[in-house]
Amino acid sequence: MSIVNMFRKEALRNQYKSSDIGKSLIKQPKIINNSISALIAIFVFSFLVINVLTLSTKRSLDAKVSSEHYTPLIYNEVVVINKHFAIDGESVKKNQQLLTISKFDSNSKLEKEVIRSPSDGLFFHSLIEKNIIQPFEPLGYVLSTTSENELSFWISSNKNMSINVKDKITLIVNNDELKGIVTMVIGSNKNNKEQKIHLKLETNNYSKLSPNADIKILLTQQSEKALNLIK
Repeated sequence: MSIVNMFRKEALRNQYKSSDIGKSLIKQPKIINNSISALIAIFVFSFLVINVLTLSTKRSLDAKVSSEHYTPLIYNEVVVINKHFAIDGESVKKNQQLLTISKFDSNSKLEKEVIRSPSDGLFFHSLIEKNIIQPFEPLGYVLSTTSENELSFWISSNKNMSINVKDKITLIVNNDELKGIVTMVIGSNKNNKEQKIHLKLETNNYSKLSPNADIKILLTQQSEKALNLIK
């Protein structure tokens, strides 16, 4: 092989190498740009998801119906309950017979009297061991309800747990459940042992809401955005 041909062959080889390197150098910026664009897209998507995402938590609080909803049936002397005309938790109308009682008249003779409901509502018996009721002890209670299905409750406060308007709740009353939503919050859970809230219930089935009922509020709460929790 002549020297001229050798130089030509070597020149062609170097030319091909330069061409491959050039193509590689041309491709690399495109790959880098595509990678950067993909990373930016992933970052933006992740930011939006984290910023929008909220976490649901469930919490339980002790509760009781506010006493303002109950009308106690009270006598200022000793009486004996003879008969109930309404079962515990029964819906009653105004002036409906609730029970009959006996009491001593001015001549120390027993006389009977009928106790009627002062309003529409639900009648609850008093928790008594005997039928003898002392002066100013309730003979029973009438729970007044509203057409809006809204009642106020006192709940036990917890500094680490807050309750807010529009929170969804479940009332657990002796293993029965009532669904509702918080419409008003009165007072602070940080300064008081109890906090008053108003609940709008999905149903008017209040037959379990006696003054002595064991009530729990199961709170389904939308917590802070995940981004705030990460900070």
